[in-house]
Amino acid sequence: MGFDKEIDDQLQIAEREFKTTIKLMNFFLNIGKIVNDNKPLETKVEYKQRIVFSTMDRLLNGQWKIPSDWDDLSCEEKNHRLNQTIKSVID
Repeated sequence: MGFDKEIDDQLQIAEREFKTTIKLMNFFLNIGKIVNDNKPLETKVEYKQRIVFSTMDRLLNGQWKIPSDWDDLSCEEKNHRLNQTIKSVID
Protein backbone atom coordinates (compact mmCIF):
# COMPACT_ATOMS: atom_id res chain seq x y z
CA MET A 1 0.00 0.00 0.00
CA GLY A 2 2.76 2.48 0.89
CA PHE A 3 4.52 1.89 -2.43
CA ASP A 4 1.35 2.67 -4.42
CA LYS A 5 0.86 5.91 -2.52
CA GLU A 6 4.46 6.89 -3.17
CA ILE A 7 3.99 6.28 -6.89
CA ASP A 8 0.74 8.27 -6.91
CA ASP A 9 2.44 11.14 -5.06
CA GLN A 10 5.31 11.20 -7.56
CA LEU A 11 2.88 11.13 -10.50
CA GLN A 12 0.96 14.07 -9.05
CA ILE A 13 4.18 16.03 -8.59
CA ALA A 14 5.24 15.28 -12.17
CA GLU A 15 1.83 16.31 -13.50
CA ARG A 16 1.98 19.62 -11.59
CA GLU A 17 5.47 20.31 -12.90
CA PHE A 18 4.37 19.53 -16.47
CA LYS A 19 1.34 21.81 -16.23
CA THR A 20 3.39 24.61 -14.67
CA THR A 21 6.03 24.36 -17.39
CA ILE A 22 3.39 24.46 -20.14
CA LYS A 23 1.69 27.46 -18.51
CA LEU A 24 5.01 29.29 -18.37
CA MET A 25 5.67 28.46 -22.02
CA ASN A 26 2.26 29.81 -22.95
CA PHE A 27 2.87 32.95 -20.87
CA PHE A 28 6.18 33.69 -22.60
CA LEU A 29 4.73 32.91 -26.04
CA ASN A 30 1.96 35.44 -25.38
CA ILE A 31 4.53 38.05 -24.36
CA GLY A 32 6.36 37.28 -27.60
CA LYS A 33 3.18 37.88 -29.60
CA ILE A 34 2.91 41.34 -28.05
CA VAL A 35 6.54 42.45 -28.34
CA ASN A 36 7.09 40.93 -31.78
CA ASP A 37 3.77 42.01 -33.28
CA ASN A 38 5.24 44.24 -35.99
CA LYS A 39 8.44 42.28 -36.47
CA PRO A 40 9.31 40.06 -39.45
CA LEU A 41 8.33 36.39 -39.39
CA GLU A 42 11.96 35.39 -38.89
CA THR A 43 12.11 37.32 -35.60
CA LYS A 44 8.84 35.79 -34.44
CA VAL A 45 10.06 32.28 -35.30
CA GLU A 46 13.39 32.80 -33.52
CA TYR A 47 11.57 33.90 -30.36
CA LYS A 48 9.06 31.03 -30.53
CA GLN A 49 11.87 28.58 -31.20
CA ARG A 50 13.77 29.66 -28.08
CA ILE A 51 10.69 29.26 -25.90
CA VAL A 52 9.46 25.97 -27.37
CA PHE A 53 12.87 24.32 -27.59
CA SER A 54 13.72 25.34 -24.02
CA THR A 55 10.40 23.97 -22.81
CA MET A 56 10.87 20.68 -24.63
CA ASP A 57 14.39 20.35 -23.24
CA ARG A 58 13.10 21.02 -19.71
CA LEU A 59 10.27 18.51 -20.04
CA LEU A 60 12.65 15.83 -21.33
CA ASN A 61 15.32 16.51 -18.70
CA GLY A 62 17.89 17.79 -21.16
CA GLN A 63 17.45 14.88 -23.57
CA TRP A 64 15.54 16.75 -26.29
CA LYS A 65 17.26 17.25 -29.62
CA ILE A 66 16.56 19.83 -32.30
CA PRO A 67 15.08 18.11 -35.38
CA SER A 68 17.89 17.11 -37.75
CA ASP A 69 16.35 18.97 -40.69
CA TRP A 70 15.62 22.17 -38.73
CA ASP A 71 18.32 24.31 -40.32
CA ASP A 72 17.18 23.29 -43.80
CA LEU A 73 13.55 24.37 -43.28
CA SER A 74 12.05 27.61 -44.50
CA CYS A 75 10.97 30.14 -41.93
CA GLU A 76 7.35 29.40 -42.82
CA GLU A 77 7.80 25.66 -42.25
CA LYS A 78 9.57 26.26 -38.93
CA ASN A 79 6.68 28.48 -37.86
CA HIS A 80 4.18 25.82 -38.89
CA ARG A 81 6.00 23.10 -36.94
CA LEU A 82 6.36 25.29 -33.88
CA ASN A 83 2.66 26.14 -34.00
CA GLN A 84 1.77 22.44 -34.29
CA THR A 85 3.98 21.63 -31.30
CA ILE A 86 2.44 24.43 -29.27
CA LYS A 87 -1.07 23.35 -30.20
CA SER A 88 -0.35 19.75 -29.23
CA VAL A 89 0.56 20.67 -25.66
CA ILE A 90 -1.69 23.66 -24.99
CA ASP A 91 -5.01 22.47 -26.46
